[in-house]
Amino acid sequence: MCKHVDGRRLVRSAALAGLSALIAGCAAHPNERVTGDGGSALLRVSSRQVTVDLTDAERDALSHIQDHTLGNIGGKQALTATVATLGKMGFDPVKADQEMSLVEGERNRIVGERWRAAIRALLKAKGLPLRGKPDHESIHALISVRPDQTGPGTTLVRARFDVTVWDTNGDSRTTTLQQEAVYQCFFAGLDRALSGQTVDGDLACLNGNG
Repeated sequence: MCKHVDGRRLVRSAALAGLSALIAGCAAHPNERVTGDGGSALLRVSSRQVTVDLTDAERDALSHIQDHTLGNIGGKQALTATVATLGKMGFDPVKADQEMSLVEGERNRIVGERWRAAIRALLKAKGLPLRGKPDHESIHALISVRPDQTGPGTTLVRARFDVTVWDTNGDSRTTTLQQEAVYQCFFAGLDRALSGQTVDGDLACLNGNG
């Protein structure tokens, strides 16, 4: 558990770097799906929604960082600790399904400064064509808890974080977070919650100001 906590500053830096890349980078991806077509550059009829599915290689890489095994911890205890940890990461609401052993959380955050967005809105109102800039993001957490097959009395926790970024034109892009630092930070918080350690303040894994 300690190896997660000792690298907290590195965890934050890597997580922020990953999020910045997601927000700023709209490079073509082989598994990009347009789920809502906003029209053309000349005739825009609505907003545009894009979902980026993981490639086989990305899915394999994610499988190596999204699992965490807990020894001598029951499923109910793990679910309760998961809810508390996501809350410390800024997710609200957080909901647990005891029957399905699932926990879901949502975290929303404004990206950029409101005064800049206001200026852009005024310029667009005057008919000036402006490229969309990241405006806000929503991160969806899906955590499953189930008995682990490696030994009796062990529990497997599997995490996945998907982020949707909206821009000032109302367009959105949804991707899966693949930064190991984010998952390490979550599992570190989970370990601390299960050991009864007090967490001073929020876990800043995803905070723009760290």
